[in-house]
Amino acid sequence: MKNNRIVIALCAGILLFSCQETDENVVPNQQQVEEEIVYSDLRFPPMKVNRVTENARMVESEYQAKLYMAEYIVAPGSTEMGRTVLFDNKGSKKLSIDFAPQSKMYGTPDMSYYIDSYRPASSLAPADSRMAIENSLMTWEGATCSELNLYDIGPAPFPVGIVASILGFPSVEAYGADIENLGFMPGAFFNFLAPGGENSILGVTFTFFWIDENGDPVDQNNDGKPDAAFREIYYNDNFNWAVDGSHIDLETVALHENGHGLSQAHFGTLFQKQKGDFQFSPRAVMNAGYTGIQRTIGKTDLAGHCSIWANWPNK
Repeated sequence: MKNNRIVIALCAGILLFSCQETDENVVPNQQQVEEEIVYSDLRFPPMKVNRVTENARMVESEYQAKLYMAEYIVAPGSTEMGRTVLFDNKGSKKLSIDFAPQSKMYGTPDMSYYIDSYRPASSLAPADSRMAIENSLMTWEGATCSELNLYDIGPAPFPVGIVASILGFPSVEAYGADIENLGFMPGAFFNFLAPGGENSILGVTFTFFWIDENGDPVDQNNDGKPDAAFREIYYNDNFNWAVDGSHIDLETVALHENGHGLSQAHFGTLFQKQKGDFQFSPRAVMNAGYTGIQRTIGKTDLAGHCSIWANWPNK
């Protein structure tokens, strides 16, 4: 991966008051660190993809799907913050990619999700893992500013995951839901995103968008943004996960990753203390680094969510 980067403003697209929040523990003279967009040398051409239907049939999608970006969160003690990785031509501008009601599967504007049962965490009981991920999804659904509804498509008869398959991990190259929580991958999976990613990246969300027969992004609702096809979320099994606060809190990380699944970007300014520790201001679920248990949505996260979903499905 080359060091071609663009600094991005983390307050873009969020209501102004959100950017004026401060963390009362931020100390003057701390060094501010900007999030960076990284361009990957990996290339993923547009591809025809199969959708796993609710009755486990495979149906070819109308459009091709293109992998556009990955957004990941890092563990405490990491020397770098989480980043956005673009799988596109170097120097291209970062795009805003949102779901469109007209592009939704299953003929409903409700958002579908899938939770894998074939790649369990080695440190958690499968039932605890599923509960934590479902809780995070229901937290986003419970935001009162929107009429967003989420529903589970149910189990698949095999492990799915397009990125996992392309990178050589056992998986069926297919998708089944808008937001797919595809389980816990070995640490080596995350080294494709960053050197040493196996020891720093907690979770990652990959965004795909639709491409038409001419190679152009599909924009069925004419909002000037490519229509999101689906998003794949993977968690790093190289870490000890917990639901009781003893290790990395899965529900917190799932809340962050499913925020990406619902089109939210990273948020917050990162400061580096004199001792080398990192601190975000304001502290938020969508910070690019893990700062402890956060299972509720604060006003900065809510502002970002509402700016995207308040008018759904009339967008």
